Amino acid sequence: MRRELAHDLQPLEKVRETMLSHIEPMPAEVRPLEEAYGCVLREDGVAQENVPPFDNSAMDGFAVRVLDLQKASDGHPVTLPIQGGLPAGDPGGVPLEDRAAIRIMTGAPLPPGAEAVVPHELTRFDAASVTFSRTPRAGQNIRRAGGDVRPGDIPLRAGVVLRGPQLAILASLGHARVRISRRARVAIISPGNELVEVGALPGPGQIRNSNAYSLRGLLLSAGVEPVNIGIVRDTKKDVLAAIEGAIQRGADAIVSTGGVSAGDYDFVRTVVSEAAKPGYIFKVAMRPGKPQVFGLFDGRPFFGLPGNPAASIVSFEVFVRPALRRLRAESVILDEPFGVRFPFTYSYKPGRVFLLRTRVEPDPAGGFRAVDPGEQDSSFLSSLTSANALITLEADRDRVEEGELKWARWIGGA
Repeated sequence: MRRELAHDLQPLEKVRETMLSHIEPMPAEVRPLEEAYGCVLREDGVAQENVPPFDNSAMDGFAVRVLDLQKASDGHPVTLPIQGGLPAGDPGGVPLEDRAAIRIMTGAPLPPGAEAVVPHELTRFDAASVTFSRTPRAGQNIRRAGGDVRPGDIPLRAGVVLRGPQLAILASLGHARVRISRRARVAIISPGNELVEVGALPGPGQIRNSNAYSLRGLLLSAGVEPVNIGIVRDTKKDVLAAIEGAIQRGADAIVSTGGVSAGDYDFVRTVVSEAAKPGYIFKVAMRPGKPQVFGLFDGRPFFGLPGNPAASIVSFEVFVRPALRRLRAESVILDEPFGVRFPFTYSYKPGRVFLLRTRVEPDPAGGFRAVDPGEQDSSFLSSLTSANALITLEADRDRVEEGELKWARWIGGA
């Protein structure tokens, strides 16, 4: 058997950059704001007006002048007549009279002359008057016009993923329609004569198609629409037909698991070598996930991931998620790594970068610490059920000493 040599392997970062160099952002389109959740903003969200548009109350309470209450204290409370009430939605405009208070609700416009709002729970009041036992400060509990956003401000930049807070900002700015990347469709292909559907009883030598479900969840977490093409027989003709069928169904990208090594039935590798333009066969200096294939079919990126369940998930995080971010025109392609302390000694096999899948938790000493990662076999899924991070361990070492700090990235882009 031929021994694997270091020069046979390509660095993870180089392979990822090769893949990313072939990914072009999807065309932008204009859609109603209510359809934009999870999509990517394709133009800056520029403010044309103040938010909030007018000075308003941040509390339910009483609008007052500070001078009128400058002597208020527990020993010398000050009582003022209630001039009236001001609910949210009232146009306001009636000035606050001298030595009076106006009952005001959250969001209501501040009456002219008012300098502060005192919460009602800090007062004693009836229908006619209100008593204060402390002096408010000027501006207390007042939201100023433009305090959040002013004309010309850019609270949202192109490339941001639109979730609840971002949609609320766009709504407050009056953007009823927004320019976004439409939701990408990504096909899942599952080659393998050994595979059966999840509801079937596996026969001798067969296994259930779990990878399709892990990929579906990962694709949903990446903000795209998964399209399950199904199980594909291990023939070159069937694999190529599945890829062509995915394109006909409108797939913007395709992800497959298995068939990427050098075995007699690894036809994904063969199809990419012969039909993709361009097509790449990689042996990556990483563990798990050494065999990877990538190519373009009719301009659509195709990712051939290893078939071992844990290896396919790790490969998705390392290669596919960043590529989908570029496809969607996200501004952040790779999350910043963060430090994780090892509160235990950990040994591993050297020779390739080892991506340790484990759980990290807040460290009482600050930052994060690793939790015992358990079994790391690439065919086992159990280590990923609680894992939330991938920790990068160097190829030229075989051990992490207790107390060492290593770099990690979140699983799922959290």
